[in-house]
Amino acid sequence: MLYWLAVLGVIAAVLAVVDWKFKAYQDLPGPRRWPLIGNVVSFLGAGPVEIFDQLIAFAATYGKVYKLDFFYDYTIVYSSPEAAEAILTSPAFAAKSQDYDKVSEWIGNGLLISRGQKWFTHRKVITPGFHFKILENFVPVFNRQAEAFCAKLERLSERSGKAVNIFPELKLLTLGIICETAMGVGVDGDTQQSYYTQIVEELSSILYWRMFNVFVNIDALFRLTRTSKRFDELVKKSWNFTLDMIDKRRKINQLEEQNRGSDGRNEDESFGKRKRALLDTLLEARIEGKSLTDEEIREEVDTFTFAGHDTTASAMTFILYNVAKHPIVQERIYQEIVSEIGEDFCELSLSSLNNLHYMELAIKESLRLFPPVPVIARIATEDTELLSETITRGTSVAIDIFTMHHSVDYFPDAERFDPDRFEGARSTQSFNPYTYIPFSAGSRNCIGQKFAQYELKTTLVKLLQRFEIRLTDPNYVPTLKAEIVLKPAEGLPLKFIRRSV
Repeated sequence: MLYWLAVLGVIAAVLAVVDWKFKAYQDLPGPRRWPLIGNVVSFLGAGPVEIFDQLIAFAATYGKVYKLDFFYDYTIVYSSPEAAEAILTSPAFAAKSQDYDKVSEWIGNGLLISRGQKWFTHRKVITPGFHFKILENFVPVFNRQAEAFCAKLERLSERSGKAVNIFPELKLLTLGIICETAMGVGVDGDTQQSYYTQIVEELSSILYWRMFNVFVNIDALFRLTRTSKRFDELVKKSWNFTLDMIDKRRKINQLEEQNRGSDGRNEDESFGKRKRALLDTLLEARIEGKSLTDEEIREEVDTFTFAGHDTTASAMTFILYNVAKHPIVQERIYQEIVSEIGEDFCELSLSSLNNLHYMELAIKESLRLFPPVPVIARIATEDTELLSETITRGTSVAIDIFTMHHSVDYFPDAERFDPDRFEGARSTQSFNPYTYIPFSAGSRNCIGQKFAQYELKTTLVKLLQRFEIRLTDPNYVPTLKAEIVLKPAEGLPLKFIRRSV
């Protein structure tokens, strides 16, 4: 008996020494950690709703900077504009955190995840694909898709007489738009679109589970689970969807090239009558004289198809929630639409959308309260200083955008939906632009943010021209989860009441 007590004592002593040697950032606050395993216990058995709630609670308890420790793998979480600026402008934090490596098993090393020279050269190649003249060519697609969406909502409302769970419907809309505009390929009906959005939903759930479960976070252990096989099946299906789009676009381009040759025409392909897609930019790109490989093209298409539909659907879902919850704001937006555009459907343009000033304020305020990506993370690629704290190479740093956007230190009466708070806010010297970053910021900000903003505006114009939007319960507050993208956990039912003609 004494022998075993002695053995246990030696083991405990060794573990205590190991823990003392490897634990770090002891001057930073954070939830109680256990020797060796750190904060693993805080997330054991937690689902996406509980994890999101836990992160909000940690920020409320420990303030604008705290640490999380998973087997000595540290993440320092910040929620101040000073930290956001320091992180997003520092070369030491230019790389995405290791959690994104798991996402890369699905979408590859496209613009979202790639680092160094590959990221720089691809960003340079892709940026012209979002030139304002190309965006102007996309507006007719925004128009047509949004009008068709209104007709669909009218059918759904008349058929059931009930509210519509709007988030899954908006995912179909935004996927159709990103495929037709950025990829230059139409998607055949809701069935194919629903097939892909369900794949994305399940993949996002698996990846988020891996990020916060320390055991399946380890690839070797994840590969022992049944979920691993399902993950591989879903990835293959996702790739088949995007590879099919690439193949279709290549065939379209070949046919157009043949037709131009036979007709003897030579139009300006960038800004002429031919509608140019982002995928065309990838197919025709040259980096140091070489074309992008098929894998590189697929990675970028996977990145834009996922990020370009899921985040925009999230943003639009919560915009509609906010205008439904605040009828006075909704009416003010509607009156602006009537004044600037009219009561009836018509062809919109970038110019007419730019005139909707109050709508833009309302969209900004919704994105403040419900940023589509509520937390972003980077990794230190070298030892560096961050707000007087020494950050060692390999440490992850996270920016809790959601908490920062909800802080009364930066936004008075922060939980109140108040579009007018953005009137002139950026012109004041006291407003740090890194306080409000729904599209991230710095060199790795969202390359498609202008695309998304015009898509959101077009959709909102059409919906409010056709419907009054109401909540089923005026006091309804959605339960949130953040499986990479912020989402309503239990659906978001809205009523669409046809405006009288």
